[in-house]
Amino acid sequence: MLPPRRLARQWWSRAAFQSRLHPACRLHGDETMIGNFASRLPRRTSFRAVMDSWTARSALLAWALFAGVGLAVFDDYGAVGDESRQRALGIKTLDYVLERNDALLRDHNKAYGVAFEAPLALTERLLGLQDSRAVYLWRHLLTHLLFLAAGLGCARLTFRLYRSRLTALCALGLFLLHPRLYAHSFFNSKDIPFLSLFMLALGLIERACRRGTVAAFLLCGAGVGLLTNIRPVGLLLFVAVLALRACDCVHASDWTARRRILRTSGWFILASVLTAYATWPYLWGDPVNRFVRSFARMADYYLEIYNLFKGDYVLSTAVPPDYVPAWFAITTPPLALGLGVLGAAAILRRGYVRPGAVLRNGALRFECLLLACIALPVLAVILLRSTLYSDWRHMYFLYAPFCVAAAAGLRALVVAAGRRWPRGGAARAYGLAAAAVGATLVAMIQLHPHQHIYFNFWVDRATSGQLAQRYHMDPWAASARYALEHLLARYPEAAMRVRMEGSADMGADVEMGRAILPAPDRQRILRDPARADFYVEMQPLPPRGLFAPSIFTLDAYRSPVFSVVALDPSWADAATAAFYRAAYRAVTAGEPVARDRFDVYLDAHAVNLVQDPCRPEDTLPKFFLHVAPVNPRDLPAYPAAAFENRDFHFHHRGIRLDGKCLASVPLPTYPIRSVRVGQWIAREDHLLWLVDVPVPLAPRALRAYRAAYRALAARAPTRRAAFDVYVSDDAVAYVKEPCTAEDTQPKFLLHIVPVHARDLPADRRRAGFDNRDFQFDWQGAHFDGRCLAQASLPAYAIERVRVGQFRSGAEPLWREDIPVTR
Repeated sequence: MLPPRRLARQWWSRAAFQSRLHPACRLHGDETMIGNFASRLPRRTSFRAVMDSWTARSALLAWALFAGVGLAVFDDYGAVGDESRQRALGIKTLDYVLERNDALLRDHNKAYGVAFEAPLALTERLLGLQDSRAVYLWRHLLTHLLFLAAGLGCARLTFRLYRSRLTALCALGLFLLHPRLYAHSFFNSKDIPFLSLFMLALGLIERACRRGTVAAFLLCGAGVGLLTNIRPVGLLLFVAVLALRACDCVHASDWTARRRILRTSGWFILASVLTAYATWPYLWGDPVNRFVRSFARMADYYLEIYNLFKGDYVLSTAVPPDYVPAWFAITTPPLALGLGVLGAAAILRRGYVRPGAVLRNGALRFECLLLACIALPVLAVILLRSTLYSDWRHMYFLYAPFCVAAAAGLRALVVAAGRRWPRGGAARAYGLAAAAVGATLVAMIQLHPHQHIYFNFWVDRATSGQLAQRYHMDPWAASARYALEHLLARYPEAAMRVRMEGSADMGADVEMGRAILPAPDRQRILRDPARADFYVEMQPLPPRGLFAPSIFTLDAYRSPVFSVVALDPSWADAATAAFYRAAYRAVTAGEPVARDRFDVYLDAHAVNLVQDPCRPEDTLPKFFLHVAPVNPRDLPAYPAAAFENRDFHFHHRGIRLDGKCLASVPLPTYPIRSVRVGQWIAREDHLLWLVDVPVPLAPRALRAYRAAYRALAARAPTRRAAFDVYVSDDAVAYVKEPCTAEDTQPKFLLHIVPVHARDLPADRRRAGFDNRDFQFDWQGAHFDGRCLAQASLPAYAIERVRVGQFRSGAEPLWREDIPVTR
């Protein structure tokens, strides 16, 4: 037996100590920061070992701290409209499985997977939760815990790739300290679970490819199956795993290895398919056809709403190519953004220097897979023109691979700093990253509990109102709870009626903000939309015209997120009530230009609607207001049409006072030809009343028409018929001289046939052309014995246009097909 002194020396020898360390510490580690620990053995313990131990504990401590903060603040966030629909889907799924209730098969959202919603509904039922506040708080807690688990998975994956506990700790901070994602991790049970499982699935893929065992690929297949259940985009990782296994098979040394690869791949496919099928009850009746229908619906989901993007309103079905990159760039913390770009560049450089290693080297190949998971979905959205709305929340899952790429960028920065400053360079890089993460944490604390409206310095946050004019601040209306709590505090004893409508028309209403309030407060918020006392306006639209300022506004970055407006002067102060009454007297001083259910008053600045006496139910149907400009080029960036749509609800633009109703909508500043006003019931598509109000040509408008006529008359018409037709790059003009009112009574025909059918709106692709027929009163004018009508053309490539005139139910009076060359 060796003497004690010799035993101690053997215990502390370099080889023995290194063999007892974790493989990650033994093989890699932060050489530039920590140095070579073996040179100091056996006299004292390695500094690298000490740092590895410290960072491991710090990571667990940081995660525990995040979990504690989440438990402390999960009660601070509101609920959103989609949350109630997702919950209903989970409950119907449980009823379908346990009680054979087929209500699920008739649900509009049945195509959505329930890998997360069904367990939520099951735990809610097992715990016997009935109160709406308890239900939504429980959902928020579980959604956030899944997000925290994904953060831990991000740190573990980073450590496995780069063998640095400090880098893994920073990756944990980058993932969890994304302000928008952090807030959404409480109330977004659609996109955050998909993001979380995407991150966890990436870790399972890396583990399975590294180990190569059947058990690892079974677990990986289960993760990918659950991911595909939530959204069919999960098939991206399914295909990625098969591609990785194909590379392994090509570079295998012998047929024994190839058979092992094929066997594990088969188990992966089986586990993925069975998991997706077993956890998705909707597929049980007809797995293949229902999955195909679900995939087709998710790939071409048709929902037309407006997105405020860079100051323009763009349709969700026709977002510009830079929509996702721009939203990602302006709402991601600068540190994560910079490190992600640096990491992507570093990975691409390594692949460029060693192109053959991309297929052979497991780590480099997996890093390239991460970049593909970022680039391919963005390219698919751009090429397929997918429907997107509510900032980039449908693409939140991109942050999972991007965060790992950011860890690669941090690693590259640390190595470069270590080479530039051999002593302390890596420490400086980590210190800079820690400071930037701390700055993000400070911003999150300042915004709490409204981190979901975070913007970074890439946009103008200093100019008052700039953000609200260019981007939707809170399209999901998650901050509505805060507005209700303010009203409850302002009127502590009163019961009140409140209405709310999200600016993006996402269906978020006051009921969701009310549902998460304590029961005594919910009882004070009455549900009577026709007789609302207050209106919660999410991100105010254009100026309110006659009406006084709101009684309360939540601002962020000097821009309004929402405003609370008193619809009845009895809830406002005496000065505001006097202001409303003076406005009513000023509006009704003259004669109305039209009379129907409401009297229509038109002045140079606004359209005013008055009813006296007024019943609350008369103001419940939606009002529409279409403004036709003299020059179509004056229209804002709405879908190509002959008018600007300024439809509104009474609670958005109206007040009630002394038994009367008054609504006022500002008019645009460009020359106007006519205004159409009316009311309709949207759900029944039932028109209640309609009046067309022609606007006399003002001198400015008359000058514009004469200038347009002179420009057209200077060249020969493209085609002569009952009207002379001029086709230019961006418009079609119809001209006739002399012209009478009878010549313009038939409707004008305008069909646009594109070069590529994919350029058409989804509802027009089967017809093969875009129908833009119009009435002359909306796009033309009589002046100096002439008639001139203009219609704008879309920006896509056009093969030909079909023009003419027709009366409803009859053959065209005249028609011409005109080829278009641009």
